[in-house]
Amino acid sequence: MGGRPPSKQTRGQTTSPGAARRRPVDNERTAPYVHLDAAANAPRASPAEGPTVASPPVHFTVAFRREMARLPAAQRQEWLSQIASTMARGEHDGQPLELGEVARGCRLSLVEAVAKQLGPFDERHLSALLEVPRERFVRPQDVALSADDTPLPLDTTGLATISAPHAYVLSFRVLRLAPGDSLVELGTGSGYGAALAAWIVGPKGHVLTIEIDPLLARWARDTLRSEPNVLVVDGDAESSTPFWRDAKKIVVTFAIESLPSAWLEALPDGGKLVAPVGKAEQRLVLIERRRGVLVETDHGAVRYVKNRSTR
Repeated sequence: MGGRPPSKQTRGQTTSPGAARRRPVDNERTAPYVHLDAAANAPRASPAEGPTVASPPVHFTVAFRREMARLPAAQRQEWLSQIASTMARGEHDGQPLELGEVARGCRLSLVEAVAKQLGPFDERHLSALLEVPRERFVRPQDVALSADDTPLPLDTTGLATISAPHAYVLSFRVLRLAPGDSLVELGTGSGYGAALAAWIVGPKGHVLTIEIDPLLARWARDTLRSEPNVLVVDGDAESSTPFWRDAKKIVVTFAIESLPSAWLEALPDGGKLVAPVGKAEQRLVLIERRRGVLVETDHGAVRYVKNRSTR
């Protein structure tokens, strides 16, 4: 957003709880930010006292999030970028909390757009898009774009990307991913897809995710360290069936020219595997084993990074 992130003086003062809720607006803040402050504190504000700010913004209200969604994308990106830069310089002072809350507000328009353009979706899938902090799973220089529905590079070679948010929920919809499920993800990347899946399956579910790049696997373990129901495994997905044989739901996050026979043989009765298949033209394909017979259905055109396996 236009203007600077909250100053340390404003965020760091020690006051009583009542004073914190009714602190006057910092004159250094720009109009859009002041407007958001007022929205964030609207339920507690006294009309006679004028605009107020929340300090610190522990949890933004629905009014605040709606105001965030109305801002132009360029302003949302600028604000995210400025807060991320402040964090990178070591000026934390509550900034990680603020970045997370602002980023969540920015994702409201993402969720609305995905639901409108590609829906309907299970509400829990859309909730995952809103609540999982995608800014934690992108490179620092891409934080400003983390709330956009677009793929972003995870390295300088272009061989690894974090997919556009809609791509994950499209595959989850095809699999009918639900609370309590166990999911196998082939291609972890930075861990964003596994984090979304963990939110959907909940504490009674489990996610096993396999990554061929050891640097990305290490990144994913770090970002997913607070997810007790996610296991990150280093390995080549094409030869990974010993880890997940007889799994009921498998999602592939990279394009393959044809489905490996080992994957199909490992799929149990009632199992489902969804993958982007093709070279020049990719299609999102679902394979199900029904009473011993493999059934294939096509779920539309997609675009994913290619398989990095050397096998």
